[in-house]
Amino acid sequence: MRCYFKKLPTTWSEMSPTRRGVFLVVGAICMIAALAITALAVDIGVAALTKSQMQAAVDSASLAGAMEITNALANAGNQPGDVFAYAQSQARIKAAAVAQMNNVYVASTDVSFGRRYYDSSSKTYKIDWTAGASQTNVVKVSARRDGANTSAPDGKVPSLFATSGTTIRTDAVAFVDPRDMVIVQDFSRSMNFDSYFTDEVATGLTQSQIEDGLAMVWSDLQPLTLGTLPYTPQYFSQAQTSSSVTGTVTFKGTSVAITNTTGMKSVVLTFTNNATQTFSISGTTTKTGTYSGTGGNSGKRISSVAITAYKVGSTSQTVVLPTHTYSATSVMAKYGLTNNNYPYSGGSWSGYVSYVQTSTALPNYGYQDMYGGMTYLCYIMKSYPEHSVNKDLWKTRHYPFQACKDGHQMLCDYLTQLGFDDELGMVSYDTNHRMETTLNDSNPLFPLINIAANPITNDYATIAKLMQYKQAAYYSDATNMGGGMKDAIAMLDTYKRDGSRPAIILMTDGQANTIDSGDSSALPSGWNWNTMFDYNGDGAADYTTTDSNCTYVLAKVKIAIDKGYTVHTVSVGSVADRNLMKAAAWLGKGYWLDVPAGTTVASMSDQMRTVFSKIASAVPPARLVPTN
Repeated sequence: MRCYFKKLPTTWSEMSPTRRGVFLVVGAICMIAALAITALAVDIGVAALTKSQMQAAVDSASLAGAMEITNALANAGNQPGDVFAYAQSQARIKAAAVAQMNNVYVASTDVSFGRRYYDSSSKTYKIDWTAGASQTNVVKVSARRDGANTSAPDGKVPSLFATSGTTIRTDAVAFVDPRDMVIVQDFSRSMNFDSYFTDEVATGLTQSQIEDGLAMVWSDLQPLTLGTLPYTPQYFSQAQTSSSVTGTVTFKGTSVAITNTTGMKSVVLTFTNNATQTFSISGTTTKTGTYSGTGGNSGKRISSVAITAYKVGSTSQTVVLPTHTYSATSVMAKYGLTNNNYPYSGGSWSGYVSYVQTSTALPNYGYQDMYGGMTYLCYIMKSYPEHSVNKDLWKTRHYPFQACKDGHQMLCDYLTQLGFDDELGMVSYDTNHRMETTLNDSNPLFPLINIAANPITNDYATIAKLMQYKQAAYYSDATNMGGGMKDAIAMLDTYKRDGSRPAIILMTDGQANTIDSGDSSALPSGWNWNTMFDYNGDGAADYTTTDSNCTYVLAKVKIAIDKGYTVHTVSVGSVADRNLMKAAAWLGKGYWLDVPAGTTVASMSDQMRTVFSKIASAVPPARLVPTN
C-alpha cells in the first residue's frame, strides 16, 4: 500500500489565485457583526440606565405626590371634604415637578389615584383604582418614553440598533399607611366644671359666661318639673298673717328683710344654733327693716323670725304673728315641691335646699340662699352627675365635656371623609377605666351597640355614638389617667391590624389623681430624665416629677412607645396638667395639643374640633408599594 503526501502551500505566491482576499470579506462581516453587537449593547445599556433613572424619578414623584395630599389635608382645618380635589391637583403638580427635577418627563395624565384598603376576608391589602377623590390614599406615577418623536421629552429613547427608538415605561405606587387609633377620653367630674358655679377650680370663664352655659343645660333638660321653682334664683320669702296684719320675711342666710303691713314693735331672730336675739323697735310706724345678728351672733345663719306688730289702727295694742321659719320643709312647701316627685334617683329636694344654704361656691356668685333652676343645676352637676343617678345629663351641653364630644364627633366625621382605611377605638377613664364597646341602656333614645368583638373599627358612626350618649362623671369622678393608657395599650395589643400604624390619643382637662389599686407607679429601669425629656438639647431635663400619679402615666406611655405606638395628648381647660401632657407627647413621639382656659364655651368647641382634625390629618409618611 502506497501513501501519497502533497505539500501544502506555505507562501502567498503558492496559494491559488482564486482564494486570495477571502479574509477581507470575513473580516468585514465580523466587523459588521461586532458593530451590531456593540450597538445593541450600547442600546441595552442606555435603556437600562434610562429606565433606572426613570424609576428613581417616579419613586420620588409618587412619594412626593402622596405627601402632598397629606400636607393639604393636614392644613385643611376641620372641613376636609373641601380640599380633596385640590389635594389631587396639587399632588399631580408636585409629582410632575419632582420628576422634572430628576430630568424625567411626567404628564398630569400620568398621575392616578386610588384607595388602599385591608381586605379582612383575605387578610391582605388591596388597591381600588376606581375610588373617588375623598377616598384617595394611593398615588401612582408613570413615566413613558413611547412617543414617535425621539427628541420629545416623552419620545422613545434614541437607538443605534432600532431606528425607531426604544420604548420604556416605569411605574411607582406610593401609599399612606392606615392607622389603628384609640382615643382615651377623660370622664371625670371635672369635665363639667365650666358649666356651673364651682369653687373647686378657677374656670377662667366670667360669671355671665357660666350663666349662659347654665341656660343651655336648662334648655337641654326640658321638660323638667320643678314645681313653681323659677329658673332665675330668688330668696325664700314667707308671709304670715294674724288679725289682718301680714308680715313678709325674706331669708338671706345671715340676714332677713322684713316688710309688714303695720308698724313693728319687735323682731326676734333665732339662729341655727338655737341662740336668739331680740331687736326692739322705737316708735310705732316702722314697717320695714333688715336684721342680722350682732355681737356674738354676728354672721350666724337665721332659722326663724318672730314679729310683734301693732294691730291695724292701734298704736298700743299688738299682735304676735306666726313664726316665720326657714327650713327645707318651708322652702319645699313654698315652691310646691312637697308632693312633687324628685326627678332623679340621686339627690332630694331637702338635699337641694341644704346645698343652696351651705354651698361654699354660691356666695362667690351672689346666689347663696337663692332658689331656682339655675342653682338646682349646680346642685345636680356638683353632687349627682353620674348616669346611674341622673340619666338626663348626657343630653346637655356641659363643658368642657361637650367640647370633647364635639371634637370626638369631628374626628369620626373627618376619618369618614378621609377614607385612609383608618380604624378607631375608644377608652374612657375616671376613678376606673374601661374599653368602650357597648351601649345597652333602658332609655329608648339610646341605640343598642355592641362592638366588643371588634372594638377598633372603621364604623366611625358607632364610635361617635359611644361618646354622644355619655356625660361627665358618667361612671365616677376621679382621674385615673394611667389606667386609661393601660386599657388603650391592651386594646391595641389585642385588636390592631397587621401593617397598621398604632396611635393613642390621650385627653384630659384635669390632673391625674389616682392609680389602679395594687398597681405600681415605679418607672422602668434605665429611666433617665435628662435624656428622655431634654426638649431644648442642653443635656438637662425640661420635665421631671415625683408625683406617683404622674409617673404612673409616663410609665404607661413608655410601654406604648416601646411597642411602637405613637401617643398624642390633648389638654383642655384651666386646670389640665399641661406639663405632664407635653411630656407624655414628647415621650410618645406625638403631638401635644392644648385648648386653653379663659375662653367661651363656643370657642372651646371650635378649638377642640381643630385639635382633633389636626390629629386626624396627621397621617404617617408615604411608602412605596412593590409594583411587580
